Amino acid sequence: MTMDDRDLMRLRADVDFTYDDRGRMLYTNEPLATARRPAPRFFLGCTADGQVVRIGSTVPDDLARRFEAVVGRLRPDHEPDAALNAIRAILDSHTPVTVEACGPAYRFPTSIAPICSVIRLTDASRVLARETFPWLYDEIADWQPCYAVVDGGAAVSVCYISRLGANAAEAGVDTLPDFRGRGYATAVTAAWGMAVRESGRIPIYSTGWENRPSQGVARRLGLIEFGTDFTWT
Repeated sequence: MTMDDRDLMRLRADVDFTYDDRGRMLYTNEPLATARRPAPRFFLGCTADGQVVRIGSTVPDDLARRFEAVVGRLRPDHEPDAALNAIRAILDSHTPVTVEACGPAYRFPTSIAPICSVIRLTDASRVLARETFPWLYDEIADWQPCYAVVDGGAAVSVCYISRLGANAAEAGVDTLPDFRGRGYATAVTAAWGMAVRESGRIPIYSTGWENRPSQGVARRLGLIEFGTDFTWT
């Protein structure tokens, strides 16, 4: 099935959060339920093909209707600055915004080439993460597939499933500070993307505008930006 950018943004929103019976966001959608956190109050994904809106379960219905009116005036070929300000003001009128985030979302290219030697972390090899990523050592089965670059007998850079859905998965990447800038994050992300695609899911990568190293990973892999998302809590 062919998906346009708006379809991908919808898929990303569905993968990133859990929902109640009304379709309102409840929690972030980490594979391990105990890692989930309350969802933001508002999600807006902007693409060249249109917008995707998700509203948190704690937002009153009258505010939700005001959001729908604001987003309904948005056009794909216009900058959403005025709408962003209006959304923020509506949220502030109910409860002050405490966290605001935005950044690009990417899809992987048709061909994903391996970059350097990485290994898959499994129950059999999780000892490699015991000292460097102890949470992965304890929970390795919940974040699969997970790939690592190993240095000195320990995992120093890892990429794993951070959000998981039936049709897509989103990458989580972490590299120890002393090993950054060596291309390791790019290598593990490439291996992760290939494995997720082979599983029949769509691999997705996202980051914040302030995270330049993460954007560098996307650039080196040739990832394709399909939109920008905004969240307010």
